[in-house]
Amino acid sequence: MKNTLKYFVIAVLSIVLFSCDKDDDLQSKDIKRYNVESGIVHYETSISGPYVNGSGTEDLYFKKWGALEMSFEDKSETLTMINANGIEESTTTNARNAYKIDNEKIYVVDYAASIIFTKEDPLIDYMRQNNLDALEAGRETMISMGGVQLDNEKILGYDCEVWDLLGVKQWIYKGITLKAVSHMAGITIIEEATSIKFDVSVADSYFELPNFPHKDITDL
Repeated sequence: MKNTLKYFVIAVLSIVLFSCDKDDDLQSKDIKRYNVESGIVHYETSISGPYVNGSGTEDLYFKKWGALEMSFEDKSETLTMINANGIEESTTTNARNAYKIDNEKIYVVDYAASIIFTKEDPLIDYMRQNNLDALEAGRETMISMGGVQLDNEKILGYDCEVWDLLGVKQWIYKGITLKAVSHMAGITIIEEATSIKFDVSVADSYFELPNFPHKDITDL
């Protein structure tokens, strides 16, 4: 359950913080979140700390300017502790997770439990109530949370806005996060794009969910 909730947080924050493009009629049009029409991005992740190390990969697929998006993450993490006898013990865990955004709906796939948690995107009501487009809503939220915009930097040749928010530094290209570095409790997590393909054809098969039962997050 902890991992499932973590992925909902990631999904919601990524929408709130980095959404972009204007949509004049949210109820009848696709919700545009990126200034890129489609893309396939591969990320590599490293985890390091006094007692933990790990690695992982993530593959992001999107089309319709981010109205439809699917992300798959595989992670292996090893925790090393010293037991009461002074002997080191290591435990390795492997996890696979996925999340999907389809306009106003968020899906988080828990492969371990074979269930899909669903939630309405809370950003939509905020945009409607405040008469904001996605870019305005995202920037207002970042600033209200103490986000600081730094000088632009390039990732694989793409000129990115750089934001520092809540201990996480992020490199963002037209709404898409290409790199993120976080430091917490002595643990450093780095996720960086190593392969980027924008404005390409993305097959519908990438957005298919597994045949798991659905459960609304409000029921938890």
